[in-house]
Amino acid sequence: MSESDFARRCRRIGMAWAALLALLLLSLGSAYVPLGRLNLVIGLAIAALKSALVLGLFMGLGRSAALARVAAAVAAGTLALLLGLGSVDFATRATEPVAMQQPQQLRPLRQGGPSR
Repeated sequence: MSESDFARRCRRIGMAWAALLALLLLSLGSAYVPLGRLNLVIGLAIAALKSALVLGLFMGLGRSAALARVAAAVAAGTLALLLGLGSVDFATRATEPVAMQQPQQLRPLRQGGPSR
């Protein structure tokens, strides 16, 4: 590996690190901004960008064999399917109020003055 090759790789990793830090700060900032349901969408988009950076640069998925890319795509599809089915299950459940016991005042353990 030549010196310019090494410098290029270091610069690439440094840029990826800076991008991951920027995405971290963006996700931290979006957590404190009350946007309702849009917070979830923004958080998932930021997470997808972070994982794409890690998969592409650090794991070298773009330069790997076709079988490794197919396996990664199948894994991502399976995860999406499981998340989708879980979301449908959660969205279609009937919510019923929970039975609640009325609070009662407990009687003191002993009668008399304050304990010393």
